[in-house]
Amino acid sequence: MINNKKRALLKNMALFSSAALISSCSEKAEVSNLLDNKFPKIKLRMITSFPRNLPGADIPAQMLAKRIKNMSQGKIDVTHYAAGELVPAFEVFDAVRENIADCAYTAPQYWISKHKAIPFFCCIPGGMTSKELFVWLNQGEGQKLWDELYGTFNLKGFPAGDTGTTMGGWFNKEIFTPDDFKGLKMRMPGLGAEVINRMGAVSVNLSGGEVINSLKLGVLDAAEWAGPWPDMTMGFHKVAKYYYGPGIHEPSTICEFMINKDLWDSFPLEYKEIIKNASYSNYIEVLSEYFYKNSKTLNILKNKHNIKIGHYSPEIIDKFFYYSNEIIEENIKNDLVYKKIYDDWKSTIKLFNEYHKYSDNEYLKYRLKYT
Repeated sequence: MINNKKRALLKNMALFSSAALISSCSEKAEVSNLLDNKFPKIKLRMITSFPRNLPGADIPAQMLAKRIKNMSQGKIDVTHYAAGELVPAFEVFDAVRENIADCAYTAPQYWISKHKAIPFFCCIPGGMTSKELFVWLNQGEGQKLWDELYGTFNLKGFPAGDTGTTMGGWFNKEIFTPDDFKGLKMRMPGLGAEVINRMGAVSVNLSGGEVINSLKLGVLDAAEWAGPWPDMTMGFHKVAKYYYGPGIHEPSTICEFMINKDLWDSFPLEYKEIIKNASYSNYIEVLSEYFYKNSKTLNILKNKHNIKIGHYSPEIIDKFFYYSNEIIEENIKNDLVYKKIYDDWKSTIKLFNEYHKYSDNEYLKYRLKYT
C-alpha cells in the first residue's frame, strides 16, 4: 500500500510537467482522483498578440492551450484566438482585465504605457538574461512583485515562453556608430523604443503582421523581432540585408500567460497549480526551441541567403546601456512602485554578476576560445 507521505508526493508530482512525461499507473490514478467530478469543467477564451500560426509566437500559445487541457484531463478547455480574431494585438491587456477575454499569451513589454515598470518582467535593455529572469521570478521576489503590480490592473501573469537574447535588428544600411541611428524609423517596442529615440531614431511599435510590409515599402528603415529562426520564417531576409547583434535591447523576452485576476482567484488550488506549471513547462520548451533553431538558422541566413551579419560596435552597445540606465534613473525618481521593483531587480543582477565571474560567463569565454 502507498503510505500517506508517498501519496501526497505523487499527487504533487502529477501537477508538474515532468509528471506528464513520466506516465506511471500510480500517477495516472492520482490525477484521476484529483480531477474527479467535484471539480467543474471550465472554458477559457485565450487571445494573443500574434498572427495565427506564427512560429515562436502564436504556435507557443496553441501549445500552452493544449498543455493546460491535457494536464487537467480536459477539465480546463482553452479556446485560442490569434491577434485580430477577437481583439487587435495591442488591445489584449485591456481585453483580459475587462473580461472581454479570460486570458492571453502575449509579451509584457507591450504594456509599458500601462506602467513603466512592466518591462522588468519581460526585458530591459542591458538587463537580465532569460535564465536570470526566470530565476528571479521563480526563486527571488520577482513573481511577488509582478503579482503586486498586475493586481492593480486585475491581472495575474506567469512566464510562459521566452525568445532568449535576440538579435539587434534588420537594417536597410550598414550601422557603424550611434550616429547611424539618427533619423532611422525602426520597429522597436518597450523600453528599447525609448533608448533608440534618445539615440536619434524614431521608434515605431508595430505588430508582427505589419512589420515585413512596412520594411518592404520603406515605411521602416529597420526592425527587430526575435531572432534568426522566427525572423527568417517571417521573411525579414527578403526585405533587408544587414543583420546586427547582439540584442542589447532584449537580453531576454518573456512571453506571458496573462489571466483575469477575478477569474484566477475563483479557481481551486489544483487548477492554479496546473496552469502555473503548464506555463513553466511551456516556457522551457519555447526557450529551448528558440536557442536550437536560432543557432541553425543563423548559418542559413549567412551562407544561403548572403545576409551580412555584423556586430554592434562597442560604442553602440555603450549607448544602449547608457540611455537605458538614464531612463531607469528618471523613472525611479517619479514612481515608488517602479523604484521598489527596480531595487530588488538590480540587487539580484549584482548577485548574479558576482557568480558569473566564476561560472557561466567565465566558462563561455574559454569555450569560445578553444572550440
